[in-house]
Amino acid sequence: ANETISCSSCHKPASGFSDGQKRSTGINRSLTRRHSMPLFNLAWKDRFFWDGRSPSLRAQALEPIENPLEMGETLDNVVAKLKASYDYPAAFKTAFGSGSISAETIGLALEAYQLTLTSYNSKFDQAMQGKAELSEAEKRGFELFMMEFEPRSGRYGADCFHCHGGALFSNHQFHNNGLPITDDDLGLAEVSERTSDQRKFSTPSLRNIALTAPYMHDGRFATLAEVVAHYSSGVEASDTLDPNLAKHPKGGLQLSVDDQAALVAFLRSLTDPNYRDL
Repeated sequence: ANETISCSSCHKPASGFSDGQKRSTGINRSLTRRHSMPLFNLAWKDRFFWDGRSPSLRAQALEPIENPLEMGETLDNVVAKLKASYDYPAAFKTAFGSGSISAETIGLALEAYQLTLTSYNSKFDQAMQGKAELSEAEKRGFELFMMEFEPRSGRYGADCFHCHGGALFSNHQFHNNGLPITDDDLGLAEVSERTSDQRKFSTPSLRNIALTAPYMHDGRFATLAEVVAHYSSGVEASDTLDPNLAKHPKGGLQLSVDDQAALVAFLRSLTDPNYRDL
């Protein structure tokens, strides 16, 4: 509304299209409610925001414009501004034929741009193609990442793959990961209105995770080491705690210091140089 906030204010390329703050700064220096989510590989998601309230990327892209804590504007005013600008009418005509500038075409344009933001060329990807070699620590971290925590069979992995498996390093579902309660944010339950969804939040991709600190929906953890330490000894039990965490001993996985460091090393191998060098 006052020409001070753009999409890139909260989605900076060098931060994996997040912004490095616990909560983003919007219009008139208002703080947003949650940490800014990174933007890449979005074609494979079908619910957006930490609470999944938006069903499409084009719908999601328009919400910050009218959010009073973010851009504080109206879509009608944005359409009028673009129509009155020097270059946007011609650009919209090139893109959409009719030259129509509307909330719909603005959403389509923002969606089309964000769908170009793909990430698939990390050191880990190169290693899987035989073009690079993971360090011993990174290999150990990958082993832990993909291994079940099942003491009865002598397996003491980190169980990460249940929520962060596959090529996208996310199942794009919603989970309560045992964060100690610090506020009244109920996550998915605010959208679904189901008690069983309380404290469940979208599972972010772990690609480029070394670039997108701080971590969690509220940015409470400053480093990857803090994140891993949470799953090792800081998990808080509740009725909606994810079953793959609830099965662990009280507090979490109880990983050794060396294993925690190995997991961090592996997570750092998921950085795409195309993002790191932006």
